[in-house]
Amino acid sequence: MVNSMDPVHIEQTANATLVALEATLGIQDARVLHERLGSLLTAAKSVVVDGSRVERLDAAILQVLAGFARSAHERGLALSWHSPSPVLQQAVHVLGLESILGMTS
Repeated sequence: MVNSMDPVHIEQTANATLVALEATLGIQDARVLHERLGSLLTAAKSVVVDGSRVERLDAAILQVLAGFARSAHERGLALSWHSPSPVLQQAVHVLGLESILGMTS
């Protein structure tokens, strides 16, 4: 079954690319999320990820986010987080991904 909901909404502004994550992100969303974020690696100068809506996410999504963050860092792309939800923060902490994702407090 194909998920008809887009797991991420991307908006370009003059200063940054805004990436808003959906509330529920499962393994079925990983491929689309990977493709959408990957397209930003050459097009964007800075990326702000809004994780405020995240209520549930799979480890596969965190793998995609970690891979994107690492690739962004390697390319000198600024990556920041806007209001990561408690669920997102807890998942990142449990898997020890704070420094990779740049979510250190």
